[in-house]
Amino acid sequence: MASAVVGGDVRGGTAPVALVAAEPSQAVTVASRMACSMSAGLISALATNPTETIRVRWQVLSMGGGAGAAGQAAAEGGLLRFGAHIVRTEGLIVGLWRPGLTGWMASFGGAFGIRMGVYEYVRLGLERATGRERSTATAFAAGMCTGALSNSTCCPFFQAKNRLQARAGPGIQGGGLIQELSSIVREGGAPNLYRGVPALFCRGGLISGGQLSGYDFTKRYLIGQGVAEGPIIHVAASSVSAVTAVLASAPADVVLNRYQAAPSLGKHYASLGAVVAEIMKEEGPLAFYRGVVPNIAKFLPLFLMSMPLFEQLRRLAGLGYLT
Repeated sequence: MASAVVGGDVRGGTAPVALVAAEPSQAVTVASRMACSMSAGLISALATNPTETIRVRWQVLSMGGGAGAAGQAAAEGGLLRFGAHIVRTEGLIVGLWRPGLTGWMASFGGAFGIRMGVYEYVRLGLERATGRERSTATAFAAGMCTGALSNSTCCPFFQAKNRLQARAGPGIQGGGLIQELSSIVREGGAPNLYRGVPALFCRGGLISGGQLSGYDFTKRYLIGQGVAEGPIIHVAASSVSAVTAVLASAPADVVLNRYQAAPSLGKHYASLGAVVAEIMKEEGPLAFYRGVVPNIAKFLPLFLMSMPLFEQLRRLAGLGYLT
């Protein structure tokens, strides 16, 4: 680190000399933040791929996903029984850890890395532009912006990951990430890599906004109550953020899932608005929050792994905890 001489003229020996560390350049700070967030995202994705694989394989069962008759029967006993069946018949590594691993690391690692690497700059920029002080609202807005951008950028990796995990099953040899990306391009050209990006843009923004607003609120509240910042606060804030992320994104998630699945069920909607109107008319507003508990169970281990790890990597890199 560079140093600078301050304190007056030293030629006559009458003035003291003080050496102070120069501030790192903004480019170095950005690079350090990105390195911390990318590392946390990659490690978290590596650790949580089994839960992501179970989720995807569970969701595609009705579409003929590779589980076999025994897998279909086990699924009737619930998600945990379905996962136990996969481990018993295929093994933890082959059945749950390996499918789509590189795609999950590239998609979540990349999205989390971009989002958390620039989040502070975006939030501060929004606060300066609007004249607002730091608040849950600015955290939500910054989270939405960075989440929508990062998830859209990583759309090809999310798509490849989903395809690899959806095809996983007994006796099925899955390909790698590069091979799957090549298959996507062959099927519809390069634009096909970004199929579904509008949904990912909206959903990713809402999930990120919900997560970071919940995390920021909980963290500031506990610090205000006199709790020293550290792993305890980070774990508590991460737990709350899983709930707020799901609550913020649930309506969009339900509408988009129904809209995209409709053709395979013999139903066609003219627009997303038509889905919203039908749900409100036939099922009521609470239907927009159907499935929130499984979604919280999905996000909880991911957030508990990624955010506390990111905070500690920042501290070790000399950046301090997330502000």
